[in-house]
Amino acid sequence: MNPANPYDAFARIYDLQHRGFLDDVPMYLRLAREASPEASILEIGCGSGRLMIPLAEAGFRIVGVDESSEMLRIAEQRLRTNRRIPAERWSLVHADARALRLDASQFDVAIIALNTFLHNLTRDDQLATLRTARAHLSTGGLLAVDLPPNDEMAYQPDDGVFRLEATLIDPQAGTEIHKFVASRIFWAGQEQELTYRIEERRADDTTFTEQLVTFRLRHVFKHEMELLLLQTGFAEPTWYGNYDLAPYGEGSPRMIAAARAI
Repeated sequence: MNPANPYDAFARIYDLQHRGFLDDVPMYLRLAREASPEASILEIGCGSGRLMIPLAEAGFRIVGVDESSEMLRIAEQRLRTNRRIPAERWSLVHADARALRLDASQFDVAIIALNTFLHNLTRDDQLATLRTARAHLSTGGLLAVDLPPNDEMAYQPDDGVFRLEATLIDPQAGTEIHKFVASRIFWAGQEQELTYRIEERRADDTTFTEQLVTFRLRHVFKHEMELLLLQTGFAEPTWYGNYDLAPYGEGSPRMIAAARAI
């Protein structure tokens, strides 16, 4: 994954933008319930706890792993202050997923949600992350990886021009935030470079801050992902094209692999 974690720099902004994204929650609840009414879940790249909270509220035991200490700080704060979630139902681990080894932990479900897998920039990174997932799943356990569809890169800007992605309000800080993104595509390596420009201003215009954060993603295609899974202890995956678990096909908005550990 990225050698320096860019999410530490704008974890608060990321959380403000994404904490309300719930489209995939019913899918993960369904997959967990199908595994077991008391399924144990490992989330690789849990971020600020967006998925952990509804899964723990539903009664599942969940462990979240992330490389960003600032993301984990936000996740811990949200989990600890949620009265519907007992403390014994969740835990957080600050670790590089490629080298994660939790003692004697066997999970029923592992999740790599919402493009998180794209932060693996090399084949070795990809294989190591999937081996981590397999090492922590019981035989027959399910891994779900949520990816963009095969043609996603073709629709992404490749001019490096900043475009407004989101306007956010931070009620605690009393600021308005404008998040711009510039994209470049590197087809030879299946990589996309994203640079975010964050502009934040107080309502009275007395304070203005700006920061730049850049990172790369490596896109992965369907058959490539199948080979990676088959090399790391998983059976042939089932492919879904949206969060309703419709089959993957032309025009699908998502590319979700569901693979059993063997």
